[in-house]
Amino acid sequence: MVMLKQLFILSAFLLLLTSASPPVLVEKETFETFESHSYLLSFFSRNPTISDCSNDNDILQIEYIKINPDPPKKGKSLEINARGYLTERVDVGSYVDITVKLGLIKLLSQRMDLCEQVEKVDKKCPLEAGPQTLQKTVELPKEIPPGKYFVDAFVYTSDHRRIACLKAQTFFGPI
Repeated sequence: MVMLKQLFILSAFLLLLTSASPPVLVEKETFETFESHSYLLSFFSRNPTISDCSNDNDILQIEYIKINPDPPKKGKSLEINARGYLTERVDVGSYVDITVKLGLIKLLSQRMDLCEQVEKVDKKCPLEAGPQTLQKTVELPKEIPPGKYFVDAFVYTSDHRRIACLKAQTFFGPI
């Protein structure tokens, strides 16, 4: 479970920071409060693996996020490439609220220090305003339990202004 938790945390932060490679582009969507029926409908539909739920007022304006393969495959490498633009400097004290669910079951709900997490992708705080790129490959363990996973990540400054919002979902089969 610790390895799975670290995988989702790393993946969420890789997605938040924002460079270039194959298949899926971020789609901007308006996210509404989940009602049980719409949540269950989304469970069975094919949605983009990663959705940018940010708005024009957010500090990080995401140009694109691409992952390969899409959808991710357990036991395989996952390439994450992203590009965005920080409209202002992001300082120490910024944080991420992340939630990971397996179907309807909440596996993780945690607040983490953004600066500690960006060090894992070779960046340091403060993050200066301007273009931001990210290119990272992670190995997905083959022991990931099967099921539909949902990840919500909301990133904030130390004074609680939103930096970015990302939602991800993927299905891992039994093999």
